[in-house]
Amino acid sequence: MEIEVDVKLDAGSLNRFLIYHNYMRVSGIIGLLLSLAAIVALCFKWGMWTTTQRCLLVVLALLFTVLQPLMLISKGKKQLAMDEFQIPFHYCFNENGVTISQQDQSQSFTWEEIRKTVFRKDALYVYMSSVSAFVIPREQCGGRFDELVGLIKDRTSAGSKGRQR
Repeated sequence: MEIEVDVKLDAGSLNRFLIYHNYMRVSGIIGLLLSLAAIVALCFKWGMWTTTQRCLLVVLALLFTVLQPLMLISKGKKQLAMDEFQIPFHYCFNENGVTISQQDQSQSFTWEEIRKTVFRKDALYVYMSSVSAFVIPREQCGGRFDELVGLIKDRTSAGSKGRQR
């Protein structure tokens, strides 16, 4: 079986990936917990904090709940403005692995080289390293998203590598 998909990343798909990737790591979870703790401290102990302490708690509360997502969205915009993101990526999935091509460049990976796969309702993230992944949005799969997910699960032993969400 072979499934071919052309993907031109859009801002929404990339932003969802960046936020997912950032907040599903330990550092992202700790950051959110710190921001939530600051919000709780502000709400329940407002009178015991000095003005300076309140300001610091407000900054900490906003840091991981507002500022970091805005910075991630800004990073995504810069990334999408790069020349290589103006041309669609062509993915070819088959029994041997995946080949990614764009214009005259091509790179192939075996299924064993895929580090992790994440299956979400709106996209598929194929991690080749701990920090980078191919983002394949559902709407750009030409109705073959579920078939692609099935192929990847069969070939990567997704039970130990991937997650369904």
